[in-house]
Amino acid sequence: MSQFSFVFYNTENLYDTIDDPETMDDDFTPEGRMHWTEKKFKKKIFNIAEVLHDIVEPYYPDIIGLVEIENRFVLEQLLLQDSLQLISYGIVHYDSPDERGIDVALIYNKQTFEVLYSEPVKVSLQGVEDRTRDILYVYGKMLDKQIPLHIFVNHWPSRREGTQESEERRFLAAGILRGKVDEIFANDKQANIVIMGDFNDTPANNSVKLVLKAQEPKPPFFDNELYNLMLPRMRKGIGSTYYKGWLLFDQIIVSGNMLQPDNDNGLDCSPQDADVFNPRYLMHFDKRFGFEPNRTTGRKYFGGYSDHLPAFLKLRIRN
Repeated sequence: MSQFSFVFYNTENLYDTIDDPETMDDDFTPEGRMHWTEKKFKKKIFNIAEVLHDIVEPYYPDIIGLVEIENRFVLEQLLLQDSLQLISYGIVHYDSPDERGIDVALIYNKQTFEVLYSEPVKVSLQGVEDRTRDILYVYGKMLDKQIPLHIFVNHWPSRREGTQESEERRFLAAGILRGKVDEIFANDKQANIVIMGDFNDTPANNSVKLVLKAQEPKPPFFDNELYNLMLPRMRKGIGSTYYKGWLLFDQIIVSGNMLQPDNDNGLDCSPQDADVFNPRYLMHFDKRFGFEPNRTTGRKYFGGYSDHLPAFLKLRIRN
């Protein structure tokens, strides 16, 4: 029995140092507010690569979903790091319309997964100022057993203007994603679907629970339903980002067929296989709030990893 793993990580402003006149990236230039130098960029790249190396050790992740990355160049620089050199990774990336120039991307192990199709799924909001990230869709096969797999990488609209004020935008993103999922189920009710992302909502919020219809992962599991593997973690008080308390925004959701113990697709997957990666080096202790993610930036440069913790899923492929 072999392991196959998924990782999702909001890398918090993984920018290069070059000013893009088409986007609002001025803060992350040498002359900008963050004084974003080549030294800081290299440290950021090193930090993210370290996390990806450690998260499912002694193995390497097979599928990595990343958000808050500026462009393909930063992904290429990430894969040049020594800690990731043992694996031949491929990249799936499209430039998104987000005004800050941040995108979503997928990195995959070429020895264990083959990409057959990909596309950016547009999330159209009202007004130019409301441009947001695409949802990345990737279809491919796990090469060990030629198991087909549908993957969605998400970074839904933020809560910057307030949770209630921005909720409708996340409803819209959830509805677009649910529509794509329903299209897949219409063709194959036993489809293997993995949805990962920073939803800027928790598993209990209506965008995830009612619009996307990601349920609690309790048996019996049904083929054409979605189950949120992070919901049990949230109920234990586990979070992936911190704002006036821990919030579990970073989630992994799977289709019911993947959770059925008697499925014929060769996969062994259970809710216990998903978690938040939170080693001590990814945490910062604040005297006022206690432990929170060891972030890179805020109102100033801190030099840490990210303001989010990564989520992961380790499943098994039967021989």
